[in-house]
Amino acid sequence: MRSVSSWSAQWERSRTRELPALEDLTRRLVAAVPEQHELTLLRGDFHLRNVITSYDSGEATGVLDWELSTLGDPLADMGSLLASWPAKRENTSGDFVATTLDGFPPREELVAAHAAASGRELTALGYWHAMGLWKVAIIAEGLMRLAMDEPRNKAASGTPTAERIDALVAKAAHEVADTAGI
Repeated sequence: MRSVSSWSAQWERSRTRELPALEDLTRRLVAAVPEQHELTLLRGDFHLRNVITSYDSGEATGVLDWELSTLGDPLADMGSLLASWPAKRENTSGDFVATTLDGFPPREELVAAHAAASGRELTALGYWHAMGLWKVAIIAEGLMRLAMDEPRNKAASGTPTAERIDALVAKAAHEVADTAGI
């Protein structure tokens, strides 16, 4: 699968240390690529921070940041959304935890709404959720690499820690993969 190989290459460019949990998850994802039943335009980085909503109604009025768009399985975008939508008991998305506030539906409601609206079979959604978390960990490692290489970079103050990335991969992504049978 092209996505796994391109993100694996990104990991190699971003890597600051050995991370066996990420290597293990990569092997698991490569071995469990689901059969593709549908090809659609993917947003590529679909999460709440890239959505503009109406102040009055809360309805989505725009989706930003399309530079990662591509063609692929539509469940990949849903997996990315789930990876950035922590539950109240989780801390997988760094400092941005709006989805843990009252009024935001839990992941299960998002999944049910997606299934009802799309009519899609969601058997492989656990794979895409695990892949979404895997990609977040690789992005976080890239930010850490950037902060190490450019310590005066203003973004460095919000850089994820190695412990945070390890927890994301070792705990959250592996739990999702385990639950999905990957």
